[in-house]
Amino acid sequence: MSNQLILDICTNMQALPLISIITTYYNSVQLGDFVKSSMNCLLNQTYSNIEFICVNDGSTDSTLNDLEYFAKKDSRIKIYTKENQRYAQYSKAYGQDKATGEFIFLFDHDDLIDFDTIEKCYQTFLTHPELDIVSPIVITKFTDGKIKNTHNIYQSDLKKFEFKKFTGSQIMKDTVGRYDNHIRGLYRKKVFKSHSYRFTEPLLNGDEIVERLILEEARFVGSCDAVYTHYIHSDSSSKLISPKKIDFARTDYLLRKLFKEKGIYDDRRPIFEFTAYKNLVNAIKVFHHFSKNMNSEEKLLQKKRLQESYTKLDKKIVTSQFRGFAKIYNTLLLSDFSLLFTFYKYKK
Repeated sequence: MSNQLILDICTNMQALPLISIITTYYNSVQLGDFVKSSMNCLLNQTYSNIEFICVNDGSTDSTLNDLEYFAKKDSRIKIYTKENQRYAQYSKAYGQDKATGEFIFLFDHDDLIDFDTIEKCYQTFLTHPELDIVSPIVITKFTDGKIKNTHNIYQSDLKKFEFKKFTGSQIMKDTVGRYDNHIRGLYRKKVFKSHSYRFTEPLLNGDEIVERLILEEARFVGSCDAVYTHYIHSDSSSKLISPKKIDFARTDYLLRKLFKEKGIYDDRRPIFEFTAYKNLVNAIKVFHHFSKNMNSEEKLLQKKRLQESYTKLDKKIVTSQFRGFAKIYNTLLLSDFSLLFTFYKYKK
């Protein structure tokens, strides 16, 4: 490589703003050799001025060794090892603190992006300076290659790409009860760091509360024709049955309060409450499955959380969405927490 070419590359990198890509790793080699697959798509990005914030979340396999191997090959990689705190929100917050780029991209270790994804996202910012978040097309796939759905912010068949733009407040509103949109974006630093992923209490899906708060800060969210491939792994920690699944009911309890405060609850109340009911039933089942392994203090705490979730549930709205025998059946169950709680103790 000639000295002039090296100079040109360095000059080009200096002209481009720094972009931080945050990836958290926990036993990523054991789970599927994800260090290698993620590094392959990240280090080959056509956009060059990137810092790779790699958070090793207390891995007990060879994840750290693999990260160090790649770091020796590329000085843009920055490895941070922290103690595992059992919840992903803390590793995301750690990366959030360390990122210094003007733009920040959050990437899951078991997903993939095309080599030009970061470049296309950045170019969209140049074309549409009013944007605070740019999302590539998100293709959700099963590990056998079958596509579950495709999102151009909102679900789309993508026969032909069209630029889409929505306010951040609209995007947040359309997450009440369920996510009607799917965003894996490049964020302006100010927006991405507006709320810490260190949520006030540890929750399996506490990051979804923070994510919504961050979305609300965005003036506009736009799309580009880059591709982010999100994989559904049947054996991932988020899919496996765990006592942490009780947290879904607690998250609904907190989100209901948040959405009411923001004035965006009423329009999607039926969607929210029906989802919250399903999550509560699943949480009760999980409690009974794992209760024999809980000490008395934890049992008391978890049962209290479940009862609080039940108390705030809009039972009239829930039962109005059933018909016939299902309506009678669920109306009876929802008439008393002890009945609901005991019923799912014995129902298989």
